[in-house]
Amino acid sequence: MSSHEGCTLYLALPTLTTATATLFATNYDGNVYSLSLDTQGGKHTLKQTHQLKTCGLAPSWLTVDTEHDLLWCLDESSPGSLTALTVGKDGELQESAKVATLNGGVSSVIYGDKGNQFQAIAHYSGAAISSFKIPFGNKEEVKPIYIQEFNLAVKGPKPGQEQSRPHQVFVDPKNSFLLSPDLGMDLVHVFRIDKQSGKLNDCMSPIEFDKGSGPRHGVFVTSGGNHTRQLTVRHKGLPQKPHAEHTRLYVVEELGYKLCPFDVSYAGDGCPKFKKLDCFTPYPGSALPVNATLSEIQAAGQNLYVSIRSDKKFEGKDSLATLTLAKNGSVVLDGLHSSGGSVPRTFVLNQKGDLVAVGNQVSSNVVIVERNPETGKLGKEVASLQVGKVGTPGKGDGLSSLVWYEKGC
Repeated sequence: MSSHEGCTLYLALPTLTTATATLFATNYDGNVYSLSLDTQGGKHTLKQTHQLKTCGLAPSWLTVDTEHDLLWCLDESSPGSLTALTVGKDGELQESAKVATLNGGVSSVIYGDKGNQFQAIAHYSGAAISSFKIPFGNKEEVKPIYIQEFNLAVKGPKPGQEQSRPHQVFVDPKNSFLLSPDLGMDLVHVFRIDKQSGKLNDCMSPIEFDKGSGPRHGVFVTSGGNHTRQLTVRHKGLPQKPHAEHTRLYVVEELGYKLCPFDVSYAGDGCPKFKKLDCFTPYPGSALPVNATLSEIQAAGQNLYVSIRSDKKFEGKDSLATLTLAKNGSVVLDGLHSSGGSVPRTFVLNQKGDLVAVGNQVSSNVVIVERNPETGKLGKEVASLQVGKVGTPGKGDGLSSLVWYEKGC
């Protein structure tokens, strides 16, 4: 779920500024939705502008590609697909290309250099990772440039661990390695990226987790939190180019309920080394309520944010946990904030870092929450909108993904 620098501003009056931001969301009802967030005089209005039936039977994940004015959409059904959607005026979408994939695509990421880019896909039910050269058109025969299937010799101890289940793909801050948390195998796969061909070379040294932990999503933070791979937020008084580089990886477990940090070190041309630090549960009392699980993790500035599904902490609504990265390397839980709905599957920060968009799966609503870019604290809920069909607890339907679409001013 990448963010991109920039914004779109429309000047209405010399003394009054109206800002319009575009978001896109997918729902397992088979639609991709275009949303518009208008801000004027401190008041936010969220509305749906377009709806397109596309991306197969179960749209599950969106990846933003502003370089090509595209939105890439994964279909989690079997067989799966990868669809390129052209982004037009006011967020209107048009399907421009589509290719068949392995089943169960739940996460994708763009990697490579400008002009020579690729897209990797994590196939949750397909027990594999695949990769395609992008962009591509409908007239050409498109085949994956890479497929890696995973075989689990011994079943894990918890439900869902009867096979490999890659849940996410993301790249390291050097754009040289690709990682994939595997909920079924209790490890994180690590691959070296061949930037010319786009192929992935297995480092043969995955990051191992305790049995039954089920790693789900991860994020890198470098230079003490001033820069992250997923999002860069520039703070006043903080150097944009820190003198010392330090990299840490944070991974949330879905089945083990913990957040695990790793010190990351690079040596020559070899694969990175990951030193596991103390794992902990990012929740008051260090224990989640019954049936609650960790879902998404994001980083910005000196903060980490983790969504908590089904804790029902706020009058039946679920939570976002805010954590601070201390200078000594420790992580401190600041507190919980309402997600504004039920089962926050996904959430994303805008480029300015002053707003957080939360996608609640079961209640199927998108909630916009204020964030203080200086302190990292979450503020009041400023907008909410139901998007698509409401989900059913435990069924795996409802809202599935959410992204900001921000281009340079």
